Amino acid sequence: MRLNKLARFFCAGFDTVAMGGIARAETNGRFAQTFSEYVLWGSVLAAAICAIVIATNSFATIAWVSIGYVLFGGLLTANSPRLGFVLLALALIPLVPRPRDSLALGIGIAAASAVAARVAFAFAP
Repeated sequence: MRLNKLARFFCAGFDTVAMGGIARAETNGRFAQTFSEYVLWGSVLAAAICAIVIATNSFATIAWVSIGYVLFGGLLTANSPRLGFVLLALALIPLVPRPRDSLALGIGIAAASAVAARVAFAFAP
């Protein structure tokens, strides 16, 4: 059974608020002073983007790129795996629209964006 758009939006909003609470607690309110903080606060932004995509029911690809960023934080960073990130990504997957109605395409986009984020952060100053 698929939830209606409003229920999916509120679920994604809850995920965003929960991730924001975790980020605030982990960083003591600091914003992006270290690599880990960039990844943590970036995941909050990614969850918010997913909620916006659900509300507008468009730009599904952007939501899957955001999920890929969260997976990057959970699986491709130091001290991985980070269960909180992985669980956030898994919670968002059934909520966001699928690009061209294909779950496989969405997962592929998420995997490609996770690898791209890893490469981008590896070469970042």
